[in-house]
Amino acid sequence: MTPREAAKALCLELDKHDLKPLPRKGMVIEVHKGDQSQTVLLRETGEDLYWYWVWDSYRTGTEPYEYDRALPVGQEPEFARRIFGVLSIPKVDL
Repeated sequence: MTPREAAKALCLELDKHDLKPLPRKGMVIEVHKGDQSQTVLLRETGEDLYWYWVWDSYRTGTEPYEYDRALPVGQEPEFARRIFGVLSIPKVDL
């Protein structure tokens, strides 16, 4: 599966969960549910393609974002389900 096909497959799966995917430059997808959002990223690791969670960095002096590897390409239905789960957690205002 090519990166473009994987991104399209994820967007189609997100639509099934009534999530709004907004593709961005560089294989980044910003997913919205109401006023909450979660960003994910597709990256090549060696010969494999993996989906990554993208988090705001709370450390000082580092990159503005941190990444955690999620699932390999081909598991878009499961990744969409997990994204839906994250966005279903009620927002907490600090």
